[in-house]
Formats: sequence, structure tokens, C-alpha cells
Amino acid sequence: MKNLDKIVNKIEKSINGKDKIREQALRSSREIIIRCRKAIQCIHQDLTKDAKSYIKKASDKLQDLYSLTRDYPELYHAGFVENAAQELVEAHCLYNIMKGKSLPDPDELQTTYSSYLLGLCDLVGELRRTTLDSIRSADTKNADECLNMMEEIYNVIIRFDYPSGLIPIKKKQDMVRGLIEKTRGELAVASCERRIEYRTDEFCGMLDRVNGRKKKTETKKKDSDLDIDDIW
Repeated sequence: MKNLDKIVNKIEKSINGKDKIREQALRSSREIIIRCRKAIQCIHQDLTKDAKSYIKKASDKLQDLYSLTRDYPELYHAGFVENAAQELVEAHCLYNIMKGKSLPDPDELQTTYSSYLLGLCDLVGELRRTTLDSIRSADTKNADECLNMMEEIYNVIIRFDYPSGLIPIKKKQDMVRGLIEKTRGELAVASCERRIEYRTDEFCGMLDRVNGRKKKTETKKKDSDLDIDDIW
């Protein structure tokens, strides 16, 4: 066993190198996620220039992350790398939607197809947020459009009925369905409240008109009841 130490040293060197790459990859993935979340926040605040800048920086950082882990398949396909890519997909898709553009292609973003699909699932949550903002501002047209986009995404992601080992999308499919049902219910309630408010205003207007006519009638009656003797 003269060569045992040599073999073990070689293995240890390889693992140490991989561990350093992993630590760098973890830091990079966190930076990507932070930038994407800042981009999404800017999008909702209508700060499109800042959002675009954050997305560009996150995209460049993701390509660096892919390059860093490319020689280590177990890191390249690790969950934290996929999560960073999903955040970029979510931010970029939301940005394009708000700008009235087509969705970015996964090959354009240079993300894996699985991370693109999972990022689309996460996009539904941001569309729900936009729907609720539209409900609060009484913009029913935009709220309906966002709900339709949520349903459109769900209709395509349910086509992917594969084992979780191939693509872990089942839980997100269930999550998306739940968000859509909840949003549809809230939109229906808001619609009913608006109709009730409209009918209430309409009824109050009718009462005002009736009371107005009643006051005019009473005034005329008082005028006709004047006693000429009292005047003289």
C-alpha cells in the first residue's frame, strides 16, 4: 500500500477544489437571486430602467455561474444554480409582460429548459400580485388580463407530467392551480362589490330625485294655502 497516500491526496485535492467552486457558486447564486428580486420590486414600482439594469446584471452573473460549474455536473445541475436561473426567468418574463413584449426564449436567456418552466410557475405569483393591485385601483380590465395570463401559463405547464427526478414541477403545478382559484374568487368578490356599490349609488340618486320632487310639491302647496286676509 505504498501508493495509498498518493491516491488519497489526489482525491482530497480534487474534492477541495470542487468545494471552493461550490462556495463561489453559492455566493453567485445568492447575488443573482437578490438582483432578480430587486428587479421585480422595481417592475411593480414602474421603475423600468432600474429593473432592466438589475436583470442585465443578473443575466451576466448567471452565465458566469454556468461557466464556473460547467466542469462539475453535480454543481451545474444543483438546486441552488437552478433556483438562480428560475429567478432570472421570472424577472425577465415579468419585465417583458409589463412592457408588452413577447416572452424571452430560454435559449435567448441561456437557461436550462427545466429552470425556464419552473420560473414560469413562479411568474404566476407575480401576476397575482399585479391582479390584486389592479383590483384595488378598480382596473378590472388589467386584472382580467393578468388572470387570463395566469390561466394560460397553467394550461401549458400541466402538459409536463414527468417524474420529479426529471423535472420537479408537480408541486409548482399544484401551487399555480391554487393561486388561480384564489385569485378568481377574489376577482369575483370585487366584481360583486362594484355592482353593489353602483346599485347603491343609483338607488341614492333615485331617492334624491324623489325627495327633490317632494320638496317642490310641498313648496307649491304652501304657496297655494296662503290666506289673503292674513296678508292684508
